[in-house]
Amino acid sequence: MKKIKKLNLLLFKIFSALCFAYVVTLIGQELLSYGLFSFVFLLLSVGLAFFYLIKPYKFFGVFLIDLFLVLLAVFLRFYVIIAYNS
Repeated sequence: MKKIKKLNLLLFKIFSALCFAYVVTLIGQELLSYGLFSFVFLLLSVGLAFFYLIKPYKFFGVFLIDLFLVLLAVFLRFYVIIAYNS
């Protein structure tokens, strides 16, 4: 049972790191318009860096970090919508 909990936590951390890296890499690709090789390289680099950053946290800590990042993305989206309409 304990191994299943550790595996679930590891998979949750990997999923969180890859989601964060994918969003950051997509933003970078739109701003700088780099190719596929750079996209994959940055996806793996940012993903591994974020994974090592959240490595010491338990499930609740990673969940709070994800919640904060989603809230930040929503605020950024609202800012862009308001700035575009003004």
